[in-house]
Amino acid sequence: MHEKKVAVSWSGGKDCCLALYRMLQENKNVACLVSMVSENDARNHAHGIKLEILRLQAEALGLPLILVDSAGDYERSLINSLTQLKDQHGIEEIAFGSLYAGEDRKWNEEVAYKSGLAPLFPVWISPEVSSKLLKDFISLGFSAVVCRASVKNFDRTWPGRMLDLSFFEEIQKQDICVMGEFGEYHTFVLDGPIFQKKVSLTESRVVLNSGLWSLDISQCQLVEK
Repeated sequence: MHEKKVAVSWSGGKDCCLALYRMLQENKNVACLVSMVSENDARNHAHGIKLEILRLQAEALGLPLILVDSAGDYERSLINSLTQLKDQHGIEEIAFGSLYAGEDRKWNEEVAYKSGLAPLFPVWISPEVSSKLLKDFISLGFSAVVCRASVKNFDRTWPGRMLDLSFFEEIQKQDICVMGEFGEYHTFVLDGPIFQKKVSLTESRVVLNSGLWSLDISQCQLVEK
């Protein structure tokens, strides 16, 4: 039976990590992670993570990481890269970490179809089960840190916090989606059941940038499990 090769749209955060986890649980043939980046800034777009840190995370997962420079036309850059992955490496599907934002899903679907790929949405849910999904992520043994938080909803103490049961209880009190589906906060995953090694943060600081408290991770290392 032909086993389709799958790419996973990758930010480094919990949603795409859950999507990857579910793909692997279904024994999908995950070939690579694909992340939109600014080579000029040496960071990824989604969460502003430095590229060398993102590469270490991919190494910890044991998966190839494809970095797509968004210079020029963001959408066209992604479509060109996905088309190349299809033509040169036989990628047939791409999985996204979209939860329930309809516009987000629509855009991802269009990009996939224009690239000749089938879009997959392993963590697509109804808004009512957001809390359960967050609890599942924590209960599965994933370890993640808040790397960005909107100043509209959070103060500077939130970046750097780990997603644990204490976080789960406190986020329920915020007037937002507990999964941060609309960009209220973002995360960077350090460890979990699909990680071969653990990412250990060794140097970081909180900075304010464009209305976001950001955890600027400057150094980390991989630790054997």
